[in-house]
Amino acid sequence: MLSRHYLGELVAKKIQANQLVTRGVTNARNVIGTVFRGQSPEFKALWLIIVFLALFGALMVYSSSYVDSVKNNANPFGELRSQAFGMIGGAIALIWSAYLKPQTARKLGPLLAAGFILAQLAVLFTPLGVSVNGNRNWLYLGVFSIQPSEFLKIAMIMMVASFVVSNRNQDKSDPKFWTAPTMVFGVLFVFVGLLSKDMGTVIVMAIILVGMYYLGGLPDKLLKYVLLAGLGGILLLFTMGGTRKGRMLAWLFPNSPDPNQYNWQAEHGKWAFAAGGLIGVGPGNSKMKWSWIPEAQNDFIFAIIGEEYGLIGALMVIGLFVFLAITLFRIAKKTADSYERLFVYGVTFWIIGQAFINISVVLTMLPVLGVNLPLISAGGTSMVATLMALGMVMGIERNNHQSPRLRVIRGAK
Repeated sequence: MLSRHYLGELVAKKIQANQLVTRGVTNARNVIGTVFRGQSPEFKALWLIIVFLALFGALMVYSSSYVDSVKNNANPFGELRSQAFGMIGGAIALIWSAYLKPQTARKLGPLLAAGFILAQLAVLFTPLGVSVNGNRNWLYLGVFSIQPSEFLKIAMIMMVASFVVSNRNQDKSDPKFWTAPTMVFGVLFVFVGLLSKDMGTVIVMAIILVGMYYLGGLPDKLLKYVLLAGLGGILLLFTMGGTRKGRMLAWLFPNSPDPNQYNWQAEHGKWAFAAGGLIGVGPGNSKMKWSWIPEAQNDFIFAIIGEEYGLIGALMVIGLFVFLAITLFRIAKKTADSYERLFVYGVTFWIIGQAFINISVVLTMLPVLGVNLPLISAGGTSMVATLMALGMVMGIERNNHQSPRLRVIRGAK
C-alpha cells in the first residue's frame, strides 16, 4: 500500500498542476480579451478578412492536395495537417504580436532581424540547409523545417522603416543617406536570389524595398536608378539559371517548341479556369489537381479556385485582397508614428504585391516565379510569418484606437 506521505505528495502535485493550467488559461483569456475586445472598425475588418482567407485557404489546400497526398503518403490529410499546424502557430504569433506594444516590437526589431538573417545563413552554409525543387531555402530542424526567407521579409520591413525614420545628419536628398542601407539589402538579395535560387522571394522583397523607399522620401531621380538597378538585377538572375531562363523564354514565346515543358503549369492553369467557367465545377470536383498541375496546393492554388468556384469565386478572392489593401492603407493613414506607418505600408506592399504576382502568374501575365498566395496557399512557415506581420499591424491599430489623434472640427469654439 502507498504511504500517506506519498499519497499526499501526489495530491499536492496534482493540485499544483491544476493551478498552473488554470492560471495559464486565465492569462490566455486576458491576453485574447485585451487584444480583441472593443477595437476599431479597421481592426475588426482586418481580423475578419484574415480569418476568412485562412479558413478558405485550409479548405482549398485540402481540396487541391488530397490526391497527391494519397498517392505519396496514403494520407489524404497530409498537407492539411501541415497547414493546420502553421495556422495554429500563426495564430499564436498573431496574438502575441498584436498584444505587444508597437514600441516594444520596434525595440525587438534588431534582434528579430539578426535572428532571421542568421537562420538564412544557416540554410546556405550549414548542413541544416535543405534544397526543395532546386531551391536551397529550407532549414531542417529534425522534427520540422522552416523557410527563413519568409521571415526575412519582416526583417527587411523593420530595417527599412527604422533607417528611413532615423535621425541622421544627412539629408534625404543626399545619396549618401541611402547608399549604405541599400548595400545591406543588396547583400540580402544575393543570399536569397543567387545562393538560395529563390527568385520569387527576391522579387517580393524588391517590391517592398522600392515601395517603402518611395514613401520614405527617396528623391525621384534616385528612385529611377533604384528601379533600373533592381530590374537589371532580376533580369541577370533570370539569365544565370537554366530553369529560370527557360521559363522566361517559354513565357515570352508561348507558341515556340517547349520540349522541357516549361509552360506545362501555365497551360493547365488556363485549362482549369476554362473548365470552371462562371460558377465552377463545384467544391472538390477539380480535375486538374489529379497530377495535371504541379504544386496545385501552393503556387497554382488560384487555378484550382478558378476551376472549382469559377470566375465568381476567383473575383471574390481578388476582392478580399483589395479589401485587405484598403483596410491596411486606412490603418497606415491614421497612424501618427512615422516608423509604425511605414511598417504598415511595408506589410501592405508585401502581402498585396505577392498576391498580385501569384495571381498574375496563374493568369500567364508573368512567367512562373514560385510565389505562393498569402494566407491561402499551403506552407506553414509562410502562414506563420504572414500572420506575425499582420499581428504587428493589429498591434499598431490597437494603439491607434487607444490613443486617437486630435482632429480639428470646423465650427468648434
